This record gives sequence, C-alpha cells and structure tokens, in this order.
Amino acid sequence: MVPLLQLKEQAVENLSNYSKALENRLKNVELGIKQLEELLEPGDSLKPFKLFKLARHLYFDWKKWFRFLKEQIGSKEILKAQRLRPRMPSVTDYKEALYAIYRLQTTYDLDPAEMSEGLLRGKQYRCKKWSALECLMVGTTYYLDENFENAEIWFKLAQKKYYQHSIPKQFAVLGIPYKFILILLMKSARSSGRYKTALNYAKKGFNLELNTKYWEDQMAQIEALIKNPEVIKPFEPFKYLFKPACRKKYPHVHLKCQYLKASPFLKLAPIKMEKVFLDPPMSIYHDLINEKEISLLKNLSTPYLKRSELYSEYHGVFEDFSNLRTCKTMRLDDTNHPLLEKLNNRIVDATGLSVKDSEKLQISNYGIGGHLYEHQDFTTTTKIDFWNSGNRVITALFYLSDVEQGGDTVFPHLNLKVPAQKGSLMVWYNLLSNGTTDSRVLHASCPVLMGNKWIATKWLREKAQTFIRKCPKDFQNK
Repeated sequence: MVPLLQLKEQAVENLSNYSKALENRLKNVELGIKQLEELLEPGDSLKPFKLFKLARHLYFDWKKWFRFLKEQIGSKEILKAQRLRPRMPSVTDYKEALYAIYRLQTTYDLDPAEMSEGLLRGKQYRCKKWSALECLMVGTTYYLDENFENAEIWFKLAQKKYYQHSIPKQFAVLGIPYKFILILLMKSARSSGRYKTALNYAKKGFNLELNTKYWEDQMAQIEALIKNPEVIKPFEPFKYLFKPACRKKYPHVHLKCQYLKASPFLKLAPIKMEKVFLDPPMSIYHDLINEKEISLLKNLSTPYLKRSELYSEYHGVFEDFSNLRTCKTMRLDDTNHPLLEKLNNRIVDATGLSVKDSEKLQISNYGIGGHLYEHQDFTTTTKIDFWNSGNRVITALFYLSDVEQGGDTVFPHLNLKVPAQKGSLMVWYNLLSNGTTDSRVLHASCPVLMGNKWIATKWLREKAQTFIRKCPKDFQNK
C-alpha cells in the first residue's frame, strides 16, 4: 500500500503541474484575443495608423502566435508521466486486485451496497465510498463468470452511484458513458433469461436517444426472445470447497490445555499446549515466538518474497496465476541465522521429532483477499525428485500475525476452524502411524478480509525423521 500511495501522490502532482501549464497557456491565448479585440474597436480616425497596426499584427505578431500555438505544452509533465508508467500496477496486478474483491464478496457473502460503503460483516470501516467505476468493474467480473444475476446487482449499484456523482460527465472522459451502464444492465438481464427486464433497460436507452438505431435493434431482438425464449444455461456453483467452508459458522472448540514437560529442558521452560482436535491429533503451542523474532523473520524474508507456487503431481512446482493460491512466499534456504536454529529446536520440543533434512522454513504473506484453496500437504506419490526425503509427516505452522477478519485455517472434513493467533505454533499430522495418508486433514487458508496474514511453515519429512524422544501418545494411538 505505501509504495502505491506514494506513486499516486506523484501521479497527482504530475497532473496538477500539467494542468497549471495548460492554464498558463490559456491565459496567454486570452491576452492575444484581447489584443485582437482592441484592434477591432472603433475610434481610430487616422486610417494609415490603423492600417499600420493591422498590418503589423497580422504580419509580425501572428507569426509569433502561430509559433506559440505549435509549441507542445506540458512536454516535461508528459515525459514524467511516461517515466512513471513502468512503475504503475500491471494488468496482472489489476486483475489480482479485482479478483481479490470478487473472492471476498463471494466467499463471505458480502452485501454489495454495504461493501461499497465500507461495511464488512457488521463492522463499519472508515473509507471513501466506491464510485460507479468500482461497482462496474466488480460487476464485469461476475458477468465474465456467467453469474448474470449478481452482475446485474452490481450494475444497478453502478447506475445509482452514477446519478449520485457530482460530475457524472467525468465517467465519459474515461470512456464510461451512461449508455455503457444501460447496455451492461440489459445484457445481464437478457443473459439470465429476464427478458422483460432487459426490454425495460432497452426502452430507457431508446427514450434517452443515446443511440436510436442500436436500441431499436436490441428491442426487436428481446421482443423476439420473449415470444421464443432461449434455454438458459444454469449458473454452475463454485467447484472448490474453500468458499462455503470459510463462510460457514463453526462450533467453539476447547478440548484441553496443558503444559508440555516432555524433556529435561521443557521441565525448566514448559510450553503451553492447547489440543484442538483428538483424532487426528492437532495442537496449538502458544507464545512460541516473540514480537522481536517475528519482526526479524519478516525483515529477512520481505526482500525475497515472490508470487507463490503450486505443486502438481504431474507438473511439479509451477507458478500460479489461477487464483487458487494468492500469496507471496520465500524459503529461508541460504540463511544461516541463529533464529532458524532456535525455531527448529522449538519444533523439536513440541513434536518430539528431529528436523534434520526437513524442508526449509517457508515464509508466506497473504495480503488483500490472500488465500489458499483446499489442499493436502502430503502427496500420493513420492516418485518425483521433490519427494526424495519422503512424504510430509507433520505440518508445523507458526502464526506471525493476527488477522482482523478472515485468514482462518479451516478443515472442512473435521468441521474445524482455527483463527490466526500471533506467536503460536499449530501442528498436525498428515500421515497415519502406518505411513498411509490421512485425507481428513484437507485444509484451506480463508481469504484475508481485513488485515495482513503472515505465517512460517516447516514440513517434517518421512524418511529423514527419527524420534528423539518418546512419540506423543496421540500419535502412538493412531
């Protein structure tokens, strides 16, 4: 946000300077007009003098004015605007921001009107209200997703905000005239099979005489559809589980809290452990990383964060542009910082397993709408090089931030939701004691509605692990 706001300030300053340059030019043109008007005023009885003035102006002055009119005004500002352009958000950045809003609204079933006013799940946030443009863009996303009824809701909101705007003509400057909103409303209603509503929109366009021939053709087509309606393809619901799983209400779970004293060191410094699920065993270890250590991890990782990658059993690891995983990650592979050894030791104390040859610590940052769809941390085949050290036995996840709204970890098959708890470590087993995979631990990271989610994850592998102390009873019983 900070770099974007700084960039916006530069863009505003750039346009302001361009506006001043045009204003100064206009003042000079007005002086020229005044000079011409003075020459046309009656009162000069000496015709030779007036003839001289006119000849002098039209010969000498007009060449100067012609040169003045040919000058490119604001060239300095235009050049600066060109230099700013590569630093502006790319089409990928824009689409990701747009789909983040779309994802939040569809996941948490947010009311469009409330959302546009900054009211999110009953909490009002201080923000500038959305204009017709923002509503149009979100509605277009629904339209492209063939969810035409919801698209129409957003387009209606855009229409309302268009009328409320103090200077509606500003939208026409951006190529979004009122006609465009009516066309989208008409097409949404028509595509959802609501032909009479679509006809009403077309009649409005015709009555405004925005484009008589266009609206006449549209009305004729819709009237034909009213007589012989098309078979409308039903909207296909979202095929992934994370959206219904994230908006679902879950029962409060509080099983048991205890101090972990399973080693000589832990007898001196016990760990606060909270059991959140018994079978499969899941536990949260509280206050396992402090504020200073969290800041250090963020500082170590931030310069190297990049678009997250997905793993496929058929394609291996690849960069994701499919909106299934929207976060930035990096692995602290080459960092020999003493903090990493401390964190490893704490995972050892919590799990009782060695972390030798386990995967490097992965830092992940989930921004606006950041999420990860439902997935398993284990694999069903270990034949690919990525799994040389065996399957993932344990997932150990450090929460490096709280999240104001959203960002929960949900386990749909277990009817369990775990909110982000800053400073805590969550641990669960991905395999059964016989080495087979446990499909019950399918999980998803819910979209971040408000706030910023940071986590650090370490996966303990199968072949590299040996128990360094007695296996936890929960795991022994599985």
